[in-house]
Amino acid sequence: MELHQLRCLIAVVQEGGFNRATTRLHITQPALSYQIKQLEQELGVRLFNRRPGGVSLTEAGRVLSQHAGEIMEMVHSALRAIEELAEGVSGEIRIGTVNSVGIYFLPQVLWTMKERYPNVRPNVLYRHSSEIIDALLSNRVDLALVANPGSDRRLRNEVVIEEKVSLVCGRSHPFFGRGAVRPSELNGLKSVSLSLESPTGKLVRDFLARLGVSMEPVVSTDNVETVKKMVEIGMGVAFLPDMVTTPDVSCSGDLEGRLSRIEVGPPITRRIVLSTWKNAEMSRATRTFIEELRRHGSNWKSCTEPKAEED
Repeated sequence: MELHQLRCLIAVVQEGGFNRATTRLHITQPALSYQIKQLEQELGVRLFNRRPGGVSLTEAGRVLSQHAGEIMEMVHSALRAIEELAEGVSGEIRIGTVNSVGIYFLPQVLWTMKERYPNVRPNVLYRHSSEIIDALLSNRVDLALVANPGSDRRLRNEVVIEEKVSLVCGRSHPFFGRGAVRPSELNGLKSVSLSLESPTGKLVRDFLARLGVSMEPVVSTDNVETVKKMVEIGMGVAFLPDMVTTPDVSCSGDLEGRLSRIEVGPPITRRIVLSTWKNAEMSRATRTFIEELRRHGSNWKSCTEPKAEED
């Protein structure tokens, strides 16, 4: 039994089948099938039930899958410890995060880490918040940076950023430049909405329900960049986290930005939370990354004017 065979097994289980596992492993399906077949022949048992609709683990497969995950985590920890002894702050940091944080907040943190600690290797996984927490609990990431996660007694949650989710519109919209609108003005208004698979989409849904407002969604998606672009071209208004629209609004309230934020009722608050195992031992690189994360979070602003160019 070899480590790469266990990696293949884990990938098939976590990705829900052979097709997605090949993409993750960067190998062909025949090569993946061969590795699994070799493992089954060596052990003398079937690991997967193969059906027209897909594959499922046998009892032997479930047992091996559980132990394989523990083995790979031990290998990862051993490599991490050796790297630290040899190089100080170095090694891989496995980060799980959501689309908006990964685009609009995390890059600055990663840039600082690369400048100060060039031997650190960040590996970022993008998924929905619930999927990232699952990845943390199954030791596929070292830490999670997600929006409004649920509580889990196994995890330690720390708020890194607290921000508003604001109503925004494009320059062609009648709301552009208005500081505030009444909730009743949103009734029947065309909107581009974040899907309910995201915690932010659920926050907005609950907010509108409390206000007794019913908007007309023209498009629903889980991608904040898509929502923002559709708002810019005038397809409707949207509720977006402030970090998503910071580069596009004017702090001074003038009409220079591509988008305009409008107040409506009590503010919607979104918390960006760092989740880690309560009792897990962290690598020096992970601890250093968390320190940088806190520093950037404490300095984060929901609105930043561009610096004036020097003559």
